[in-house]
Amino acid sequence: MLTRTVFGRLVFAIGSNEEAVRLSGHRTSVVKVAVFVIAGFCVGIAAITYMARLNIASPILGGGYELSAIAAVVIGGASLSGGKGSMIGTLLGACLLGVLTNGLLLMGVSDFQRQMITGGVIMVAVVVDHYRDRLAARLG
Repeated sequence: MLTRTVFGRLVFAIGSNEEAVRLSGHRTSVVKVAVFVIAGFCVGIAAITYMARLNIASPILGGGYELSAIAAVVIGGASLSGGKGSMIGTLLGACLLGVLTNGLLLMGVSDFQRQMITGGVIMVAVVVDHYRDRLAARLG
């Protein structure tokens, strides 16, 4: 959907340069609201699935997953400056992060140290993305 539809290309374009998309005649507020509605729908499905698995409902149950979500996207190759990324990359980033987290749990690493290691992996991914962009600009 992100690479083969007009809506998906608008989402990427808004992530890259919202003002340019607005000046080209598109209503960026409508696209942004649609993206948030889709994200909210997906979060609702995930919450129902999570609640069914644990047989408990609590509004604070998913606290702390923001770092994992950002880490999966950044490790998957999405640029924090916008305009780049793919679902396959995000899926691979989530798998890599899951393997890392599971390995750290099996090694007996504390939760605080796991978050620090995850943050370090995010910083490495951001630095690699920055140098990848500089190399691409230099070559082409």
